[in-house]
Amino acid sequence: MIKLRLKFLEIARYLTVRPSLRGLLWLALATLLCTQPLVADWLQYDAAQTRAGQIWRPFTAWLVQLNLRHWLLNQWGLVVMALLVPPRWSVSDRLGLLTVWVVASLMLVWSDYGLYVGLSGLLYGWLVVVAARSPYYSSRVRLIFIAALTVKVLAENGWLPLPSSSWVGDFIDADIAYRSHLWGLLAGLTFSALRWLVPARS
Repeated sequence: MIKLRLKFLEIARYLTVRPSLRGLLWLALATLLCTQPLVADWLQYDAAQTRAGQIWRPFTAWLVQLNLRHWLLNQWGLVVMALLVPPRWSVSDRLGLLTVWVVASLMLVWSDYGLYVGLSGLLYGWLVVVAARSPYYSSRVRLIFIAALTVKVLAENGWLPLPSSSWVGDFIDADIAYRSHLWGLLAGLTFSALRWLVPARS
């Protein structure tokens, strides 16, 4: 009987979702919900509506996905985050994610985009934040990963003489807002550099 109970405890421990992953699962569900037109119309970034007083739009536009293909594509970013995040978010982790969100949202307001939706702008910054302190990989692996993200985003924005693929836009049937990737990346890099220079207590 005791052996059976211990076996059940082992299975339950295996099936328990880490607290840090719960947030990612809720975000995945929220972005799926926000593919629905009625929700999307209320939350997407619209420059004219924002100027008219709907100031939440720059902060909620990241939840809205154009369609299921767009949603599926962005879930890969959340899957990669799930492979990087520690069992529990530290205070500095949360601050990093919040910083990327606020900076990218403000950049959206100051941009010339009339409309915007999509999680990818935040994902690039968030991936940098979690990769910089991931407990599962060596510093060399983490640096290579961050460098690869940086090269990709710089190439997309024409800062490096590398071809940028157009298959993503074809897949989701929309233009890609590459500058939003750059905003998120730079916010994530800046926060991670400051956290390295001035280590924060978890």
